[in-house]
Amino acid sequence: MMIVEPELIAVDLRTYGEDELASRIPTLDSATLERIGRRAGELAVTTPLWATALVLAAIEILEGAPREPRWKRRRLKGIYPGM
Repeated sequence: MMIVEPELIAVDLRTYGEDELASRIPTLDSATLERIGRRAGELAVTTPLWATALVLAAIEILEGAPREPRWKRRRLKGIYPGM
């Protein structure tokens, strides 16, 4: 299980073009955030980047089915703090 701050989930979603899902993160209850963290931990075993695992988990939990993120590669410039 990954334990991450909701703000980090939202930023990681934005780096993959998932702005709509990122905007929903602040409104999620702790149980949903825990489910995202648990699923991200499972996906991290087979996913090369933990940020990708986190994004895939958030998409799956929030939409009810797995899918690939809108962008295949992360875009950090202008999105990720300090980049």
